[in-house]
Amino acid sequence: MRHHVFAAAMLSTAPLAYAADDVTLQTIKVRADRLSAIDSVVVVENGQTQNRTLGGMLEHVSGVQSSAFGPNAGAPVIRSLSGSRVQILEDGQSILGMNALSGDINIPFDPLFARSVTVNKSSDSVRFGGNAIGGSVDVDSGIISRKMEGKQKDVELVLRKGFNDADAQGLRANFNDGKHFSTNLQLSFQKIGHYDIPGNSKAGVCNSQLFPANGGVNTFLADSCQKEARIQQIYNKASQPFIDQFMTENPDWADGDFSFYTNHPTSVWQRKTYVNPANPAYVPGTPAMTQKKINRDVTPDYHGTLGNSYASNAHIAAGTTYFFDQGYVAVSLDSKESEYGVPGFSMENKSFGANYDAGLPVGVVIKQDKYALEAQLSSPVAYLESVQLRMSRLNNTSGERLGAAKANDYQFDTNQAELLLAHRRAGLLSGLLGLSHQARDISGSGPQRYLPDASTVSRALFLKESLDLDWATFDAGFRHEKVAHEIRKSGFKTSRNAGNSTLGDKDFSLNSYSLGASAPLGQLFGVKLRYSSSERAPDVNELYASNAHYSIMTQEEGNQNLQAERAKNTELTALFANRGFKLSATGYVMKYDNYLYLGHSGAQMANRLPLKYWKQTDTTVKGFEVDASQVLQLGSYGKLNLSAFADLVKNKADNPDKLRAHNDGEYLPNMPTNRYGANVSWENKGWKARLSGTRYDKQKYLGKSVSEEVPLDGYTMVNFQVSRALQVRNSPFAGIEVFFSGTNLLDDDARPHNSPLKYIAPLPGRGFQLGLSARL
Repeated sequence: MRHHVFAAAMLSTAPLAYAADDVTLQTIKVRADRLSAIDSVVVVENGQTQNRTLGGMLEHVSGVQSSAFGPNAGAPVIRSLSGSRVQILEDGQSILGMNALSGDINIPFDPLFARSVTVNKSSDSVRFGGNAIGGSVDVDSGIISRKMEGKQKDVELVLRKGFNDADAQGLRANFNDGKHFSTNLQLSFQKIGHYDIPGNSKAGVCNSQLFPANGGVNTFLADSCQKEARIQQIYNKASQPFIDQFMTENPDWADGDFSFYTNHPTSVWQRKTYVNPANPAYVPGTPAMTQKKINRDVTPDYHGTLGNSYASNAHIAAGTTYFFDQGYVAVSLDSKESEYGVPGFSMENKSFGANYDAGLPVGVVIKQDKYALEAQLSSPVAYLESVQLRMSRLNNTSGERLGAAKANDYQFDTNQAELLLAHRRAGLLSGLLGLSHQARDISGSGPQRYLPDASTVSRALFLKESLDLDWATFDAGFRHEKVAHEIRKSGFKTSRNAGNSTLGDKDFSLNSYSLGASAPLGQLFGVKLRYSSSERAPDVNELYASNAHYSIMTQEEGNQNLQAERAKNTELTALFANRGFKLSATGYVMKYDNYLYLGHSGAQMANRLPLKYWKQTDTTVKGFEVDASQVLQLGSYGKLNLSAFADLVKNKADNPDKLRAHNDGEYLPNMPTNRYGANVSWENKGWKARLSGTRYDKQKYLGKSVSEEVPLDGYTMVNFQVSRALQVRNSPFAGIEVFFSGTNLLDDDARPHNSPLKYIAPLPGRGFQLGLSARL
């Protein structure tokens, strides 16, 4: 009974959830078999929806939003944390690269054929290291078979036509002999020329709130809106009653227009008296100076079309698994390429008065090749349940383009290996011992470099154990990790504003642990409590960055004196389940010591880029998530699932010093806003339909970048999808499925508050997609 209640109750931790026999629609499930050991784990199964980015695929999970750096780059933001704090993995191996250090670099991922994505919203540092201090996201690519398929041949062809959405084509195939060998092939493409938007690309506040009522210019808003905004003082020629005769006769002596006017009827120069004629333009009582407010677009303000929003993605992959009596060995290789524009944005933040028509758009080019080996051996010796080995080589090149010219390229070469030893159950105790090694080399080139060449080596040992009693389940874990950064010789030079005089090697020793407990409270209720203490080492950008980092519109300066972050997380979840109704409510508090953030110095550098330094302060992240669902059996009319969710997160400095409070505020900018949403899904006899809506509120907790962050209006995203499975007689196809979907049906001007581009690039407007999936 205890496992039954928990399996049922924990289904409610997934928003927009419904049951499905296949993957026609996006399905969100929670793996009940893992809940006794890991809290807040959600598995999102891929379906026929068009997911532009990994963040976009997961943004319907409570507590998770997308970074939305335009429509083509979106990383998962878990409880306000992202980047180097959220570990991104594919098939259990990290794929963090430039995407963790620069928001405009998308995470390479196949939206068509990735099987599923597992999200752990709690700190996952014990399992995946310091870069999982804010959680982890693991993509099951579908390239490797971990069990023998039921059919010896399975070929799927996917065709999608987008209307304000991408066109896509894909081919997935599995061939196996039913005994030992299973091979998977994947080939997919997505492409779009541009996205349409409901109105203007720049938000209305870019014009209405550049000049606050109390005077001056909101420089933070002006820079975010890509605007030239300044106030020019102009002399009022009608303010003085007389024209200075001497200056009229000697104009070379004048310092400006004000020199030609005076309040006196006569003037004496070099003992000569000049009679000053009356000023015919004189208006008594008018001020001597007037203000001219200059408001010019540095980048275009598009209407109806989101400029520079093209995207093109390609993926080809192959994987083969050999099965034997005690396990399997699998090898795979895959290659992903992406090319897309960063909309409404220019890396040339030109100086005042420049010719902005000559500004060049920003493009991003990504190429990633991965070679992987995975092996599992069951019961190798008396005391081991299984042994698993994962090894991979990842080559990722991410580059920014300024028009057709290269701004920078960064090559990430990463070798990884992990060994997992699961011991046999000893009474009520089960668990595993893990060893991991990662070596990463970063090399850069191009005129717009802001990172040196560096190598990072990480080694770790970790242990996780679970105690399963009749009345409760307990789990604990510990990880010891060594991280070493080494600077390599290159042509990289720091700026004159750099806090680092010379760059040197750094190393960190990290310890993380976690404790968890779960217990039923009768037949209908359950409770889970989790505590973790996790450490993260500063990454290379936080330690060594220098010079202009245009993709975040900042002169970014690292700090070699930074210490490791430590997060102490407490999470409590209450569960209820009864007759198809499921409810979960989670509250959490994350206390960070030495939380890393980019702090504004108060100065602006060339081309108006704010000068920011990596700093540390104690910070508290807290929030809640509520999920509810109800399943209704309609007999011959099928099954109906109703679900709803709400979430809120606040990221606030505990005791900010005067400089932090003045320049950055208590809350950091670009924090996720609170949301609430609902979903209705139905299925019956091959038909499936879903209608969902999510409300994003106006942000109340605002940050600063000297000037205060300006909030944008809330918005509601409404999406739908309907699909039909068909059986075609006398056809070579085993099954055909057609679907039709729509996004942003209200055509809202949707600007996520956590998006760095919210003022210049809204989400795409109303879009539709028609798709066909055929299986041989």
